Amino acid sequence: MVRVTDVLSPATTPPTDPGASPQRRRPLAVTAMLAGAAAPAAVLAFCMAVGLVGWFATDSGTHGDTRDAIRAGADAWLLAHGSRLALPVATVTVVPLGLTLLCVYACFRFGRWAGRTSADEGPRGTALAVVVMAGVYGVLATGTAVLASTSEAQPGLLRAFIGGMVVALIGGGLGIAVGSGWLGRARSRLPRTVTAVGVGAVSTVLLLYAAGAVLLAGALLSHFGTAANVLAGLRIDASGAALYTVVVVAVTPNAVLLSTCYLLGPGFVVGAGTVVSPSAVLLGPVPAFPLLAALPREGAPAWWTTAFLAVPVLAGLGGAMLTARRLPVDRYESAVLRGLGGGAGAGVLLAVLTVVAGGAVGPGRMTDVGAPFLEVLVAGAVAMGLGGAVGGVLAAWWVRRR
Repeated sequence: MVRVTDVLSPATTPPTDPGASPQRRRPLAVTAMLAGAAAPAAVLAFCMAVGLVGWFATDSGTHGDTRDAIRAGADAWLLAHGSRLALPVATVTVVPLGLTLLCVYACFRFGRWAGRTSADEGPRGTALAVVVMAGVYGVLATGTAVLASTSEAQPGLLRAFIGGMVVALIGGGLGIAVGSGWLGRARSRLPRTVTAVGVGAVSTVLLLYAAGAVLLAGALLSHFGTAANVLAGLRIDASGAALYTVVVVAVTPNAVLLSTCYLLGPGFVVGAGTVVSPSAVLLGPVPAFPLLAALPREGAPAWWTTAFLAVPVLAGLGGAMLTARRLPVDRYESAVLRGLGGGAGAGVLLAVLTVVAGGAVGPGRMTDVGAPFLEVLVAGAVAMGLGGAVGGVLAAWWVRRR
């Protein structure tokens, strides 16, 4: 007689994975396609809802109709993807980075869901899923631009497609790589020097960005009365103030990036023929916008503003030290190479972000707002690269001492 325990013995029973589930067997490309449709739909619905609430709260729906409010929310969503908006009086090209970050975050969350709930298809399958998600996102962005286009407001179709794909590639690609576990496996195969340079570049940019945020907050506090007068002059009610706050939050990351350019030395412009830097401030009439109240007074700045030029060097040093705590090395030449590469990479990354943060915000002089790419690139690579090299030497000395 054959016993039941013999039939169910480990030798004849196929192994099972406790974490396996029917959801894991879904093709990754299919879930990536769903994620590529859900991510833009979620943020687009939010923008349209804000447009509807703002339209009704400002004038109780007296002017225009719901389609105009929905179209305004769609235009803001398209601007977050780099789609310029051609209006009768001007062409708006500035990208509200706060809203862009929200879109990237939504892509990351949906991409991670796709990676976690799908079968592991290896690097090639993962790359195909990222392309599928980016393609679906870009097509939906283009369709939104077509539907939102009118004779008075025309979004850029090609820029909407490219911008949508880039946002999905960055956010969705990272999410799929994290959810599927491919990112961890890929990182383990990278040389430690390459990983250290990447970590150092990101750490340095974040440190300098934090310094720029502190500078912007301090400038706003020191000019709080001017900002209050600007808000009072706009004569907006509570609902209008809430909507205005949403707009300010959407462009605050842009203002922080321009503040980092001020710390680097080249500064930035707020209109054609203007300059705001530690060495000179030349301004003309500026729009009534609360964040612009943080601009320094026109004329020669105080002598102590040149001390701001040391902040990028300290950021590079701090980035190298943080990298050394995670990836220690005791050889001075390796430490210097890591710190120098991380600082130079941070300069490149910051210059690219600065280009995205600038653009045209109105007619006339306001067609030029932002920072010079080449000057920011050179100043950032030199200052943060120098700081990174010094930080690498200090980190290697600390490791040797321990």
